[in-house]
Amino acid sequence: MSLIDSHHLLDVSLLLRGTEGTATLGHSTPVSVEIRAARRVRVTAVQFTLVHSLSLTQTHGNVYGGTFRAAERTSRDIGSAQVGTDTTLREGESCHETSQLIVPADAIPTIHGKLIVSTWSVRVRVSTEGNEDVVRHHPLTVHRGGAAGGLAGGVGSKADTDRGEHFEPSLRLAQLSTHSVYPGVELSGIAAVSEAKARALTLSIVMQEEVMFWAGQRPQQERYAGEFLVEDTVVSEVRIPLTASSDPDIPFTLAVPAVPAPTVKSPLLEVRWFLRAALDVPFRRDPEAVVPLVANTLATLRA
Repeated sequence: MSLIDSHHLLDVSLLLRGTEGTATLGHSTPVSVEIRAARRVRVTAVQFTLVHSLSLTQTHGNVYGGTFRAAERTSRDIGSAQVGTDTTLREGESCHETSQLIVPADAIPTIHGKLIVSTWSVRVRVSTEGNEDVVRHHPLTVHRGGAAGGLAGGVGSKADTDRGEHFEPSLRLAQLSTHSVYPGVELSGIAAVSEAKARALTLSIVMQEEVMFWAGQRPQQERYAGEFLVEDTVVSEVRIPLTASSDPDIPFTLAVPAVPAPTVKSPLLEVRWFLRAALDVPFRRDPEAVVPLVANTLATLRA
């Protein structure tokens, strides 16, 4: 999309070539700009900048000792590349400038969650002789690179560090087709149920977000459950009615339509994925079985 600046000087189109507006942690992404002159102008420089914005819903305190939830948003420039040019354009003429921007491997990818929103964009600044700079922005989707594990240097919480497999004696998950989820994948397996009184079995693929409880708090080596806010999003779920005559080995299949965020781990936030099975048993706590999963927003980056 092209936009004309207020002085009708330049028509500037910012393009993210080759990747269709996507990038991967730890890799470079090509960027280019097309500059068309509405009148004679001398282009002196073009600067491309990678911008990351992060919004975290955290608990804030007030002067009366109470607390409230609010989103804390920050935005910062991650890196830039400047192309020096000395090009004079006549009316109707155009030129192209290209460069590469590198997304850091330890950065936070694109996330669209309940507590966490991480977005990226590319900003281009075109400088011309004797005129104000023309600035344009273009959104960028950043995917997690690598096969597993999230971000380097992350610290897990004491409440749920690297959620591992958890099985009740009356419920077990087995023969999973995959431990990796991405848009469009189907996860199948067997739920072994030995509880005769169970009325139903619910299987869920869950995305769990966790952020630090107090805004502005610096990451600590020791972390405790009360320091964090946690929100679960059920991405896919199926409920299977049970009877006394039901086969104890119950096959299941769950489809994943979308992945709002990949598996991520950093000092300020964490996104975990897991498969959860729960039995509906009358007059007692529902038994659960949990298996950790690894999520990616692209099938080509699955673990």
